[in-house]
Amino acid sequence: MLGPGVYARPGVPHPLAIDLGTANVRIWTPAAGSVIDEPTVVAYDSAGMVRAVGHAALTLARSGRVRLVRPIQDGVIDDFRACVHLLQALVTASARPVGDVSPVLVGVPATATLWQQDLLTAAVGRATGGRVVAVEEPLAAALSCRMSLETGNDVVAVDLGQGRTEVVRITGGTVTAAERVGPDNLLDQVPAIAATVRQLARESARLGHRRLLLLTGGGAAGPDVAGRLAALTGRIVTMPADSRLATIRGLRLLMTA
Repeated sequence: MLGPGVYARPGVPHPLAIDLGTANVRIWTPAAGSVIDEPTVVAYDSAGMVRAVGHAALTLARSGRVRLVRPIQDGVIDDFRACVHLLQALVTASARPVGDVSPVLVGVPATATLWQQDLLTAAVGRATGGRVVAVEEPLAAALSCRMSLETGNDVVAVDLGQGRTEVVRITGGTVTAAERVGPDNLLDQVPAIAATVRQLARESARLGHRRLLLLTGGGAAGPDVAGRLAALTGRIVTMPADSRLATIRGLRLLMTA
């Protein structure tokens, strides 16, 4: 069962945590002192050379002389090469030594296929040189809220991201079920999310578990999303202080607490 400090290694100087999202990539390492939060975008010149990444890439694009590539789509890798370039630049900016083999935790969507997970860990390994371990993003977010995940506390989590929305059930500290909510109604996903929550919650209700609902991700702070989900599901809704940073903070807890 995952919990705070599971991946803590005394004497390891440069652990690294990465939350690689469709809109933003977030990186934490002790050397940086704080979370690096940059748009998931790379700027290439006409010769195919990297000119900038993140905010600098968006600024450079105003000149019209570069080509922007967004390597993550729907929460998974769409352009492997650009993803490696992005991570190499940001890890270098974090002051982590190049080629360090310390552990690297990376968040992955709970509904990603095994091939998509392997592609993501391969890109992170190529960019960092470290030993990469993938952790489901909703599970990391639940840990960041210091939620009790032992057996008997059943948590249903909604990760409302920019590229992918998924609902998972966490039992005994592991993800036991996961469903992706399709973009049938981009203007209002709440009814579809609530229906998926109710579907995953039926078994836990029969077992008598506590009815908790964690709401996280970049879209979690939308107008009255939490209130409507509480009304439609009958669950107690919990949100982290900053839902955008919940996954990266959970990954950090796994390495340091």
